[in-house]
Amino acid sequence: MASSQPEQPSSEAAPMSAEFYSSLGASYEAAFGHDQGLLFFLQKLLSYLPPSASILDVGCGTGTPVATTLAAAGHHIFGIDISDEMVRLSRKAVPSGKFEVADMHTYTPPSGTKLDAILAVLSLFPLGREGIEAQVAKWAGWLAKGGVLCICSIAAEDIDVMGKSRGYDKDGLCARDIGFQFMGDDVKITLFTREGWKELLKAHGFEIVDSFTELFVPPEKARSDEEMHYFLIARKLR
Repeated sequence: MASSQPEQPSSEAAPMSAEFYSSLGASYEAAFGHDQGLLFFLQKLLSYLPPSASILDVGCGTGTPVATTLAAAGHHIFGIDISDEMVRLSRKAVPSGKFEVADMHTYTPPSGTKLDAILAVLSLFPLGREGIEAQVAKWAGWLAKGGVLCICSIAAEDIDVMGKSRGYDKDGLCARDIGFQFMGDDVKITLFTREGWKELLKAHGFEIVDSFTELFVPPEKARSDEEMHYFLIARKLR
């Protein structure tokens, strides 16, 4: 992992845009790459993968620790990110991987590819509810039967939704426009509840087979809120 202290992004970059993430560069890894809960999650994931699995990392960031850990275990990594700088860092970290600049909304895997696992680690926050639902629907079609979808997010009930947003949707499964500080910027994020994730995944043929929650406290210089990370692994049943 990088040892340098996080630098602050350019104030000219819109929060959570491609330019914003490119302005972070390796400072993002310095702030978030030491997440012990994520490292534990990756070790759990390895037990669910077949040998030489084909894995898509959606929002791959710097490639560390997700792609580096999975590649070191002998798996084949595809990674996408909207930031060209993040993709450059991922290619450097995992030369054997295939990384490209792409928007998750429009990306499709290479023709004929059937994936054994898809990961979305802290990459869904900017999407609205409908956007997240659309991604899960697409991913269900890309995964082989028995493949796993791996999510790291924050469960809505683990944050002060009523104090930071307009509240929950009528069905109580999702909260939108939640105020949050990330790398010195005030951003708005969308979060499902645990029950919301369960219902969404079930609707697309998944069953949650593993989950846990762990607090992550970014270093002070990252100027980011604490994050109660919700990790889940869901297996595709059909």
